[in-house]
Amino acid sequence: MAFSRPPLSKLVFKKYDLDESGFIDTKELKKMVYDLGHKMTQTELVAATQILDKNNDGRISYKEFSDWWNSGSDRFSSLELTEEAEQRLTAAIDFFKFYDKDHSGDIDRKEFRAVYDSLKKAGHSLGSFDDALASLDTSGDGLVSLNEYVNWLMRTKALKLV
Repeated sequence: MAFSRPPLSKLVFKKYDLDESGFIDTKELKKMVYDLGHKMTQTELVAATQILDKNNDGRISYKEFSDWWNSGSDRFSSLELTEEAEQRLTAAIDFFKFYDKDHSGDIDRKEFRAVYDSLKKAGHSLGSFDDALASLDTSGDGLVSLNEYVNWLMRTKALKLV
């Protein structure tokens, strides 16, 4: 009886799915990228997560990871941003950080009021405050993370990275 080894993509995915959730998040991606000899800034990591997360659910599934991993030997070049895209993403991150008054990495309901008012003023169609919060808070934890915010910008086509 021959031993069947899983594909390398599965082994790498399982190694870096540190919380064994079945998904890779930005923190886990950062460790993987670094361990494989690539250093990325926080902006580049946010972008890489967005690029790999094809269904915009805020996390990288094995299928999404496998598609990227098996895309060729220079897979990391597919995660690089143009200077213009990096500037747009940096502006979005700076906007998020400005409203994250307690520097928690998440925007809570109270902080979101100012975000909501600013986005409405900029012409975004958001609906009611509660509808907007629900649209951005895809995890349902009552907080908007940076990745949820960037995912929302990409879903609404307000931000394009590729």
